[in-house]
Amino acid sequence: MENNRKNSHQSEPVRTLHDIYGVVFDDRNTGKGWYTKVTTFTSGDVECLAMKLDSDQAIRKGGGAKREHSDKQEMDELVLRKSQQRAKKTVRHKAMMMNADRMLTLTYRENMTSIDQAWADLKRFSRLMKEEFGDDWQYICVPEFQKRGAVHFHMAISGFFPVKQVRKHWRKVVTEGNIDITSPRKAIDKASWNPKRIASYLGKYLTKTDSVQFNKRRFSSTNIPPAPFVTGWLPITVGLPVEIVLSRIIRDLTYREPSDFYETSESYFPLIIVST
Repeated sequence: MENNRKNSHQSEPVRTLHDIYGVVFDDRNTGKGWYTKVTTFTSGDVECLAMKLDSDQAIRKGGGAKREHSDKQEMDELVLRKSQQRAKKTVRHKAMMMNADRMLTLTYRENMTSIDQAWADLKRFSRLMKEEFGDDWQYICVPEFQKRGAVHFHMAISGFFPVKQVRKHWRKVVTEGNIDITSPRKAIDKASWNPKRIASYLGKYLTKTDSVQFNKRRFSSTNIPPAPFVTGWLPITVGLPVEIVLSRIIRDLTYREPSDFYETSESYFPLIIVST
């Protein structure tokens, strides 16, 4: 089977940030500054994050606001938005670590409206795929409710899988249903799927109101290893714009120009992200 998870253009392992750019220190050495995190992915992408902290602030392990209600209609809008952002970030990182390059859609012929039953069906389907394809079978899956209320799944996968075999396994679980695989050659606008594009596509369904329930899983995935990262500290007195420092780190690690820039005050702390 084709295996494109290994990428000859994968970025080099991350050294300490101080080795890459001397203005970034390995440990916090001032009161005010930027907590800096650089993550590298199997796809060859690099993501640099900087979070601004004042003298009396620190990052709490597993930070985030506490949920006060289980009903999504009663949830504070800010908490909902942060929860969605975390889910989209996790999906993006998983897509880049598995080097996702095509989409698989699983549908029911019947009007399947039970999300719990749908997740159970997906688990059985994945077990069958794992039995046949072993470790080559990796996925990230997000459910969507159609207008008639039926559930179907959007899945990011990596590498070639025979359509007949995939359909056979899905129909073994649901009896009547169908599958569709969008390969790189048939992607929208004739451009190849890439991990970040696929993650963006899945992200649309992670934030759809009808598909988001606080007491239900927003997505499922196989056991994809976490991306390696290193952290550092950029003093507020360095005198350089943070995005310049992050961009230089990306160039040093990948020999590529950064393509994405994101700045927000919606996080628990001011946040800047620069990535390939």
